[in-house]
This record gives sequence, structure tokens and C-alpha cells, in this order.
Amino acid sequence: MNPIGANEKTLDWRVETVDETSSTNDLVSARAREGEASGFVIRAISQTKGRGRRGRSWFSPPGSGLYFSALLRPGGEPGISSLLTLLLGVAAAEGLAEATSLRVGLKWPNDLRVNGKKIGGILCEYIDLPNQLPAIVAGLGINLTTREADFPPELRESASSVLLSGGRVPDAEHLLHLILERIAFWYKEYESSGFEAVREQWLGLCDNLGEMVSVRVADETFSGKNNGIDEAGRLLLEKADGSTQRITSGEVELT
Repeated sequence: MNPIGANEKTLDWRVETVDETSSTNDLVSARAREGEASGFVIRAISQTKGRGRRGRSWFSPPGSGLYFSALLRPGGEPGISSLLTLLLGVAAAEGLAEATSLRVGLKWPNDLRVNGKKIGGILCEYIDLPNQLPAIVAGLGINLTTREADFPPELRESASSVLLSGGRVPDAEHLLHLILERIAFWYKEYESSGFEAVREQWLGLCDNLGEMVSVRVADETFSGKNNGIDEAGRLLLEKADGSTQRITSGEVELT
């Protein structure tokens, strides 16, 4: 796997804003196919078909959150998208904490949380392109002013927003630039030193480290203690017999 930045030295952020789109990931994916360089960003005031992991929809009402996607061209194999998801989680948690004064935690692999409730999420999609460096389209959605009644009923127990969490509600554009600054910092850190510094920071921000969790992987569910992540970004699950299971992809729930 090539390190991030092996084929590029700096991130030159170029941000475009649209009032409404189906999905910022779709817009950025199209621009990637047209040859757009790394650092391109599209922010939307509203998304009508925002996406989360595993084909889920992402609730994106007008003006109540920060919704954007960034284009990165790190080189490497598809598995690099997992490491970038964790890197972006660290960057987003740091930027959001600075802007809101909230304690923002991370839940593997892609959740931003406050007080155990999801306040934001990340979706990294790998695109293999002919005659171009592969592209990673990294989408982030963060709930800023969403009220409980605004969420669909099925999300009200698990989702929150900066407003509901009692944090200082930042201007969305200001928050975007704070997060982009942190992404650039950690992207460069990984370019020069590898994943270990990112991993250590992620572990410090994980809000259920050492707790018992269940992990749904395809049609199976595994239980054990969350022992963090390894050098490849895999979840380390300590099972009842003391053995460690390394999980590449799955959904984590507290038990």
C-alpha cells in the first residue's frame, strides 16, 4: 500500500458551494472522473439523497448541518479508504470540538458522537479510474441545528446535533474550513510518518474503548471487548476466550 501523499505533496483546497444536490459524493465523483485534482471540495446547503455506509440514507435537511465531500488522490489499493475514514474522523472530531467546545468522540469505523449519540458520519468511496490515479471521495455530514422533532422517528434515540448537545453552534462555512485544516494536517502527518500517529490520536478520541460491544459483520454478530484498532485500521475485538478477532468492516453496537 502506498502511503498517503506518495503522489502529491500538498492539499490545495478548492471549495464550491451548491444550494441543493442529490449527494455531494456523486458530484465530486463525477468531477474526479473528469480529471479534477486532489483537494477539490463541494459543500451543499441541502442533500436530497445523502448517503451513509452500506447504502443507508443520510438525513440532510436544508441549512441545518454541514454536508461536504472532498476529493483525494493518494494512490494505493482500495483498502486505503478504511485508513482515510479513520484519519478524517480524527480531523472532523478535532475541528468540531474546537468550533463547539463539545467533547466529540469517535466510534469505529465512521461515527462522530457526543454523549453516545451520533452527531456526524463519514463515507469514503474508492474509485478506480483508467489512466488516472485512483480517487477517494470523502463525504462528511454533521448535524448542527437539527432538533429532535426534525429527525425521522427511527433516528431520534440514536442521533443528535450540536444544538441538542448544548454546544456552541458554529457557522457551517467556518466549521468546514476548520475541518479541512485538520484533514490537511493529518494527511501530511501520514504522508511523512505513516499511520501510527493517526492511530494513536484515534484511540485517544474513541469513546467506547475498553467497553463490551457487539459487531455485526454481514449476517453474523460477534461480541467482545473493544481493544481499539491495529496498524491497518481493523477493529480489535477481544473474545471471551481471550483471543483477538480483527474486523475489517462491520457495525458496532454497545452491549
